[in-house]
Amino acid sequence: MKKIYTLALSVFAALPFAAVAQEVSSSMLINLKNGQTVEYVLSDIQNITFKTSEQTASAYSIAVPKTFDTGWVQKVMVDGKQVAEICREYIKSINAQRDVVYVCDENGRADLTKGMTTLGEAVVWNLTANTATVTGSAAAEAAATVYYIDGEITLAEAGEAVAATVIPDVISDRRGTELNTYTIVKIGTQYWMAENLRATKFTDGTAIEAISESGADAWKANTTGAYLTDSNADWVQIAGYLYNGYCVSSEHGIAPEGWAVPTQEQLMALRSAGNLKAVNFKSDEILTWIDGATGNNITGFTAIATGYYSTATGLNLMNSEAWFWSSTQYYDAMSRGDNLDTLRITSTTTGNVVVSSSALGGHALLFGHAIRCIRK
Repeated sequence: MKKIYTLALSVFAALPFAAVAQEVSSSMLINLKNGQTVEYVLSDIQNITFKTSEQTASAYSIAVPKTFDTGWVQKVMVDGKQVAEICREYIKSINAQRDVVYVCDENGRADLTKGMTTLGEAVVWNLTANTATVTGSAAAEAAATVYYIDGEITLAEAGEAVAATVIPDVISDRRGTELNTYTIVKIGTQYWMAENLRATKFTDGTAIEAISESGADAWKANTTGAYLTDSNADWVQIAGYLYNGYCVSSEHGIAPEGWAVPTQEQLMALRSAGNLKAVNFKSDEILTWIDGATGNNITGFTAIATGYYSTATGLNLMNSEAWFWSSTQYYDAMSRGDNLDTLRITSTTTGNVVVSSSALGGHALLFGHAIRCIRK
């Protein structure tokens, strides 16, 4: 918190006490700000000590980012502590995207029952139902600055406010000498990686086997975890890698610390929060989907059409479908092996996101899919 220092008796700060006693008078008059005058007899004073008082600033101004290019979730920091967060997020109940500011607790976690949009609307999330209630009239124009005052967010200007620092909330995922940084997006009450995983090591630093697209035999033989290599480093940065299901089930761990591969139930909640529609989840950038199949990306999930890999087809449906692993595993009697549920997004412009189940059928662990992680 900001420290404010005030000097008591500052009018005499530069004068030696003896000079005061000899040259001013035999008494000292102190005029206080409240209008009172206090008089001291100098012969009664042994010494004068000038003390500082420490006060804590309680009002902070928060400059709302004009764009969220550095991340869909931004941290509001005061003296190294996170006091709030700003999310550019999709809210299903109003079918619109808003910039919402939430107060954070002592651990830097947002209180989703105390949100305020930059248009002045209150946002209250039901954590069980994964739905939001938005109340209040929206202003004609979004506020460029909001204020954090005594633990509350307000649009009312505070004259003595101190500027807070706003920085992107990102995942710094270090695995041995490898470091990957991922942006984060809030969708409903969940926080997701806004990018596909691109690690070449397990969480504990153990190397994941790298297999090229032509290495079908090696891929088929692998039961410890493998990823499909790609020589285009720029594309890997955008789209990540495809991993077999053994990476998900490995005891070495595949998710960044504090994160997890989502369960089938969590994927269903994601699908619902995004209003089911695939177009809401797909990247709106060119070349990430076939012509005419890009989305509006209103949720910020930024799905890339990476297709899938199998030994039967090779790399298939590149630029027209996206597949993601879940951690929900079950035995499939038809294939006589373990399957994992999946999330599938297709190029159909009017289609919905599809989440598999044991009834609908997931994919065998030999398939290669992208991985997105959810915050624990």
